Amino acid sequence: MIKVGFKRGTFAVLDAAGQVVPDKVFIIEGKPGKGGMVEASISGISPDSIKVYASNTAYFVSAKGTGDVKADIDILDIPQEMQEAVLGRKKHADGFTLIGEDTDPPYVAGILESEDASGQPVLYSLLRGKFSAGDESFKTNEDKPGEPESEKLTMDCTANDDGQTIAYGIGTELASKLRAYAFPGYTPEVPAP
Repeated sequence: MIKVGFKRGTFAVLDAAGQVVPDKVFIIEGKPGKGGMVEASISGISPDSIKVYASNTAYFVSAKGTGDVKADIDILDIPQEMQEAVLGRKKHADGFTLIGEDTDPPYVAGILESEDASGQPVLYSLLRGKFSAGDESFKTNEDKPGEPESEKLTMDCTANDDGQTIAYGIGTELASKLRAYAFPGYTPEVPAP
């Protein structure tokens, strides 16, 4: 399937019952000060194949389910509120953010949006997973204009209550159905493709 560009990413924190927490839905679509999607790579979609041998030959191949599904997602200018929510970081009473022994990321669902060659929306949803962040680094300015760098979040995915890990679809009609499936209990409509 051809994917042209990377239009939007939507991420929703899930509660203990697997329902979307309404005030913890984050739409990243390149609006100033609200972050922009740069790149995403999903690995582990297919399981590792296991061959069973009999009579000196590969007799049976077991390849059911998925592998270790992970998504590396690069976002330029991740909103602080989203970072804290999806990584389980806490705000101190004085306003700064804490990371420590009680940091516990919640389960999150995400939808990554692109288009196909004819302009139809292409949606991939990571139905349930926990985010982790990459290392933090600092670098001096050199004798040239500074260029902001994207930040990477990694989502370790697991199956939802239906036993599914990923959902995807092409077309406007499927997009609204996929959003409803990926974000259970979330009634406000996510922006149209």
